[in-house]
Amino acid sequence: MNDKPKLRSRFRWFAILYAVTLLLFLSYIFFFSDHNLKTHRDLNRKISNLEDKITNTKNQVGNVYTYEQLLADSTLLEKYGREQLNMHKPNEDVFVILYEKGE
Repeated sequence: MNDKPKLRSRFRWFAILYAVTLLLFLSYIFFFSDHNLKTHRDLNRKISNLEDKITNTKNQVGNVYTYEQLLADSTLLEKYGREQLNMHKPNEDVFVILYEKGE
């Protein structure tokens, strides 16, 4: 009967030691290591910015006209607005047909 209080005391001591060790490990991983939360947040922000730049670059590569050509010719600007940006006059309807490649 005398061994039960010793076992409980020993178990409680190991539980506290385990909790403190786990807390120290998690704080190291989340705040002090090379792969901490701030680094991941910064990298995710950079990835998002780069994906936006890729999308913008792909849109610019698809352009046939240069910026100077669009500024010089108003009919070319209207044609570009209608084709690339899907703009239309208030009294007309525009239908956009998209082609998908089959695999």
